[in-house]
Amino acid sequence: MHAPGSSRTVLFDVGGVLVDSHPDPAIIARMFGDESRGLTTLVDQAMWTHRGDYDAGLSDRDFWDRIAGDCGQDEPPADLLKALVELDSSRMADANESALTLVRLLRHQGIRVGILSNAPYPIAKAIRRSEWGSLFDFFAFSCDYGICKPSRGIYRDVLHRLGTPVEDVAFIDDRRENVRAAELMGVKGILWTGPEQAEARLKELGFLF
Repeated sequence: MHAPGSSRTVLFDVGGVLVDSHPDPAIIARMFGDESRGLTTLVDQAMWTHRGDYDAGLSDRDFWDRIAGDCGQDEPPADLLKALVELDSSRMADANESALTLVRLLRHQGIRVGILSNAPYPIAKAIRRSEWGSLFDFFAFSCDYGICKPSRGIYRDVLHRLGTPVEDVAFIDDRRENVRAAELMGVKGILWTGPEQAEARLKELGFLF
């Protein structure tokens, strides 16, 4: 855990920062029973069209049914729905080890570390249960708030939960708009391009020595 009395906190995004993998539309198309390039393209488009609603709390059933509908497929039966959800959340089993090294360094220096990420319920659950998830002191997932980054409300609520002076909070994300939204709330934003760059920036900001 972080050092007693320490208020400095570094929040990490998950996708593109802590976890590099993305849903594979070809595998999903195969699960629908059609490996054609056409269906794979449709699956890829549909997943990202509806992902924001899923991250904001849309049910598994509604999310995957929307994808199936956009792709001209029947509503997924229960067994297929379960397999699709498990496939998506299984990506959280393995995190970027170089990013976790930075997390461990922060913890070693007494910094509270947390996660602030857009994520649906199954992925949020998988992260909390993962081995690497135990490194974090704080979790904030969009599905629990009903809103996603870069909406201002999620940052406001997270800062309230942290109970930390805003100047003592840094946020790392790979999307510029999410970093900028945090900065507009007074948080020190870091655009992720890799662990070395993030570590250097954290030193510049006084979160690491």
